[in-house]
Amino acid sequence: MTQVALFLIPLFGITWTLGLLWRPPAAPEGMGAFLAHLLPSVWAPTIIALIVTRATEGAGGVRKELRARLRHGHRSAGWLLLAGILPIVAAGAAIFSARAAGDGAPFVPPAAILPTIGLQLVTGAVGEELGWRGFLLPRLARRLGEMGSAWTMALLWGLWHVPAFFTPGMPHRTWPLISTLLFIGLFGVFLAFLFNRTGQSVLATMLAHLSLNIMLAIGGVRLSSVVFWRILAGIYGALAVLATVTSRRRLSHIDHDRFVTLDEDSC
Repeated sequence: MTQVALFLIPLFGITWTLGLLWRPPAAPEGMGAFLAHLLPSVWAPTIIALIVTRATEGAGGVRKELRARLRHGHRSAGWLLLAGILPIVAAGAAIFSARAAGDGAPFVPPAAILPTIGLQLVTGAVGEELGWRGFLLPRLARRLGEMGSAWTMALLWGLWHVPAFFTPGMPHRTWPLISTLLFIGLFGVFLAFLFNRTGQSVLATMLAHLSLNIMLAIGGVRLSSVVFWRILAGIYGALAVLATVTSRRRLSHIDHDRFVTLDEDSC
């Protein structure tokens, strides 16, 4: 678990320092200043993961890790489709429910949609996945198993977001803390499920994360809405339970097949 510690300690140190201690620069004026504060945090997972891999496994380890995590398996097309569509459907249902409850807000104008998507491409969805899912998740799985690592990673991922709720200038300051963190953790379990079903590639998790973030950025709802985040948490809570049950059954079948094979070989 040395690599896990080498990843988590500086990651939380950097993010929590920027979010909780480095407060004056955290209320920037203008998009450039905002990104200058935000990007070091959201890209820290990937950068730290690559540094730790380079330090412990060498340059060859980095190349091997990138090839393994950025590949597209021939059987993963359906999962990629699910990754792109399901967050849009879930967020759409939550937006509809929140608007019906009186928590509606304007959508971004059509001219701002492409810049909005471009901004999401350089922030969290792409910057986080190689670190959290690509690096941390398989290393936790060696000790905790597939779903144990999924839930543990999701808890850590949620805690990692906590400083954003207390950082001046961040939109999270108006979001309901408990409901949002609950959703983040449950969404993390869903991302872990996608990661494992696509041969431990982060392409599907990046796509799902990006789809969600774009939906949040497009608007239509006040993100201070408790209804919105509770609906999302409910949807992904059900998916997390389903993922846990199906993963356990799948692993049980795999273990049973291995036992039968070994028993036949011994005859």
